[in-house]
Amino acid sequence: MNLYDNILSFKGTWRRYQERVLNSSDAYLSDKKIHIVAAPGAGKTTLGIELIRRTQKPCLILSPRIVIREQWLERIKDGFLNERLSPEDILSNDMKNPKLITSITYQTLFCGMTRYAGMTEEEETENQEAMDFSHFELLRTVKEAGIKVICLDECHHLKNEWWKALEDFMKEMGEVTVISLTATPPYDATPVQLERYCNMCGPVDEEITVPELVKENSLCPHQDFVYFNYPTGEEQEKVDFFRQKAAQMMQKLMGDARLKEAVASHKGLEDVQGYLEKLLENPAYLSSLLIYCQEQNIPYARRWLKILNVKELPPMSEKWMEILLQGFLYDDVSEFVCQEEYREELIRQLKAHGLIERKKVAFFVNQKLEKTLMNSAGKLKSISEICKLEYSSVGNQLRLLILTDYIKKEYARKLGKPNFLPDSLGVLPIFEMLRRENPDWKLGVLCGSLIYVPDTALAALKRISCSFGIEKLPSKALLNENGEGLGYSEILLTENTHLCTQMITMLFEKGEFEILIGTKSLLGEGWDSPCINALIMASSVGSYVLGNQMRGRAIRASKDNPDKTSNIWHLVCMTDTKESCEVTEDFRTLQRRMMGFLGVSYDGTVIENGMERLNTITPPYTYRHLMEINEDMKLRACMREELKAQWQQAVHIQGNMEAVETCKMKKKLLNPGASFFNALGMIALSVAIRVSQGMIRGAFRRSYGQQGITDFIFTVAAAGIFLWGVWRLVHFSSPLKRLREMAEGMKAALVESQNITSSCKISVYAVNGVDYQVFLKGGTTREKELFAQCMEEFLAAVDNQRYLLYAPKALGTMTKYYCVPSVFSKTKQDALFFQKVMSSHLGKYHLVYTRTPQGRAMLLKGRAEAFGSRNERILKRKKEIKGALE
Repeated sequence: MNLYDNILSFKGTWRRYQERVLNSSDAYLSDKKIHIVAAPGAGKTTLGIELIRRTQKPCLILSPRIVIREQWLERIKDGFLNERLSPEDILSNDMKNPKLITSITYQTLFCGMTRYAGMTEEEETENQEAMDFSHFELLRTVKEAGIKVICLDECHHLKNEWWKALEDFMKEMGEVTVISLTATPPYDATPVQLERYCNMCGPVDEEITVPELVKENSLCPHQDFVYFNYPTGEEQEKVDFFRQKAAQMMQKLMGDARLKEAVASHKGLEDVQGYLEKLLENPAYLSSLLIYCQEQNIPYARRWLKILNVKELPPMSEKWMEILLQGFLYDDVSEFVCQEEYREELIRQLKAHGLIERKKVAFFVNQKLEKTLMNSAGKLKSISEICKLEYSSVGNQLRLLILTDYIKKEYARKLGKPNFLPDSLGVLPIFEMLRRENPDWKLGVLCGSLIYVPDTALAALKRISCSFGIEKLPSKALLNENGEGLGYSEILLTENTHLCTQMITMLFEKGEFEILIGTKSLLGEGWDSPCINALIMASSVGSYVLGNQMRGRAIRASKDNPDKTSNIWHLVCMTDTKESCEVTEDFRTLQRRMMGFLGVSYDGTVIENGMERLNTITPPYTYRHLMEINEDMKLRACMREELKAQWQQAVHIQGNMEAVETCKMKKKLLNPGASFFNALGMIALSVAIRVSQGMIRGAFRRSYGQQGITDFIFTVAAAGIFLWGVWRLVHFSSPLKRLREMAEGMKAALVESQNITSSCKISVYAVNGVDYQVFLKGGTTREKELFAQCMEEFLAAVDNQRYLLYAPKALGTMTKYYCVPSVFSKTKQDALFFQKVMSSHLGKYHLVYTRTPQGRAMLLKGRAEAFGSRNERILKRKKEIKGALE
C-alpha cells in the first residue's frame, strides 16, 4: 500500500512530456537517483510532487530560497492534497517539526548541520528568519521522522559552505532516494563544480526542452533581441583616457632598454627543443615574445614560426604587450635574467596607470572599466527606447518586466528633484527616468525591501489585501521637493514579504500598471507571472543558470491570453576599437547567455542555441553597423504574428521532436587529401597485383603444369584483394564518409563499453556545402552528451592528453593523431579497447601512452604538428531540435 494513498493524488491532467518522464521513472530510479532537467514552465514542481508520491516514503524537499520553499507547499495543497485533510498534519516548513513532506531551504539545512543560532537573511531580498539550532539534533530528527527521500530543487551554484553541509548530510543519511530537479544544469560551472553537482544528483535522465513546451502550448512563442549602446560621454572619456595611458606606456616600454635586455635573455628564444613543451602550453605568450623580438631586432630561432605555422608575424600592439608583460611580471618570471628592482618598479608604474589589477596586466580594458561598461548609464536610453517601442506595438496590453542587479536605494531621496538626472543602472534610476519621460505610463516597483505602485492602483490593492485577510496595508505617498505628489506611493512592507509579492503580482496581472521594475534576486527566479509579454534583462549576470531563470519569467503561456508572444531584450554596451571585430565583456556575457537558450532562428529555419540564430548580429561592430542592427531589432520585435508563425512552423516538424547535441566542423577538418592518396594507393596496389599474379602464375605452371586451376586460384585471390581495396576506397572516398566511420566507431566503442545502452543511430550530413554535422539520434540525454563530448575530445588538438592514436604511415594530409576521449583514458585496458574498435573503422592506428619519455616525445611532436591547425580542429558543439525524419 502506498503511504500517500488517500492523501496525495494529482487533480489535473498530465501533459504528454510529463507522462513520458513518469512512464520511465521506475527505470530511472533503479539506482535510487532520478535527475530531471525541465525548462521553466514545464511543471517541474508538479512532476517532483508526483515522483515523491510514487516513492511511498516521507520526503525532505530542499530549495534555494524561501519563496520557492513555500511554492512547493502551496502546489501540494492546491494540486494534490485531499481536501478533507488538514495541510498542517501532512506538510511542514519547520525542520524541528517534520511531517510527511517537509520543505526547507539549503540555508536552513546548513544552519541545522552547524547548529547555528541567530537571524538569517537572503541576499538582496532581505527576507529574514530567526533560527536557533544550538541544541538541535537535525540528523536524529530526520531519521526519526522516517525520511528516506531527498528532493533537491535547483541544487547548483550554492554557497560553498551550503554545499559542504549538504554533502555531509547526504553522507550521514546513507541509502536514500534522491530526486533532483532543475531548469538549468550548471554547464557553465568549473569542472570541479560540475563534477560535484553530478556526484550529488547523478547523470541527467530526462530533459524537457523549451520547443516541446511551445509545441504543447505550455510556453508561448518568444524571441531574443539585442539592443546595443555606446558609453555615455563621461564613460567614453574614461575609456579614452585609459587607452591613452596604455598607448603611452606601450611607447615607453618599446624604448625601454632594460626590458629589451630582459626579454632577449629568455633561453626559449633559441632553445626550441628544450622549451617546446612549456611554450606551447601558452601559444599566445610565445607569439608575444616573438613579435616583440621582431620589433626590437632580437634574434630568435626561425623554427618557432614553422611550429606556429605562420610565415610572418603581426606588428607589436597593446594586445601583445599585455600578454608579454603578464608572463614577464607574473607567469614566467624565472625564465628572464632581470634585476628584481626593475620588475618591481615596472609593476608600480603599471599599477599607477591602472594597467594592473590583482596581478592581471590589462592594456585594452581593466576590470573596473569593464564593470563600468556593463552597467553603462547609456543602457538607460536603450531601456527608454525599448519601452516606447513595446508600448507603440501592443499598447495597454503591454506587461513589461525590467530586471536589474541593484535597487540603488540612495536615489530614493532624489526622486522628483529636477536637478537630479538618472545616471546609473538600477531599479530606482530606471523608475525615475521612465516616470519623468512618460507621465502617462503606469509603473510598478517590486523588490525585497521596496514596493512602489501608482496611486490609481491603491484601491485595487486594498481589495486584494482584504481578500488575504489584511485589513490595513500602510502606504506613503512619494513627494517632490515642493511636497507635491508624484502619482506613486510606497507600500510599507509587512513581515510577510511573500504575501506582499503575491498581491503586487496580482495588481500587475490586472493591468493596474504595465511596467514592473525589480531585482533579479527577487523576481528572476521562483516568481511567476504568466501575463509578462516583454522582458528587459538589464543585468550583468552572464551565468548560464541565472540567465535562463530570468528569461523563463517571460515565456510562460497565459490562459487569459492564448495568443501571447514574448520579446526578451538583452542590453550590450560596445566601444570603438582599432579592431572592428573586437568585443567587450558585455558582448561575451551575451554569448554565454545564448549558449543556454534554445530558440528559433530569425529566419525561422532552425531551433538551436548560440549566437548564430541571431544572424543579423555580425561584424564589423562599428557604431554605424550597430545602429543598423538596433533598427533591425526594432522592426523584428514588432512582428509578433510572424514570430508566432515561425514557431508554429518550426515545432510542427515530422514526427516527434528531439533535442540533440550536434557536432559541427569545417569540411577541411576531415582532410579531403586522404581520398586522393587512397586512390593512388589503390592504383599502385592493382598494378602490383597484376604483375605479381603473372609472375606467380608462371612459376606455378613451370612447377606443376596445371594451367587452368592455377589461373582460377590466382584470379580469385587477386579479385578478392581488389574488391577489398575498392571497398576501402569507397569507404574513405569522401570526408563525409570518413566522418561517419569515426562516428560509427565512437558509437560502437560506447555501446560495447555499456556507456550507451539505448537504441540509437548516427546521423551525419553536410550543411550549406561548407560544414559537416554529426549527432547521436535516439538515446538518453546523457548518452547524447557523452557521444558529443567524445567526438569533441577525439578531434581536439593534441595538447596534454593521456593517450593518443597515431598513424605512422599516414599519407599526405591524412590525420596522424587523434586523441583518446577521457572516458576511455582511465586505464590502459580501456585505451587498448578503444584503439581496437576505432582501428577497425579508420585503419591501423597505434596507441601512445604519453606519460613515458617516449610517449612524451610523441606528444610534443603531435602538439607541434597539430598546433598550426588548432583552430580548424575545433569542433563546435551546440544543441538543436531535430524531427523524426532528420
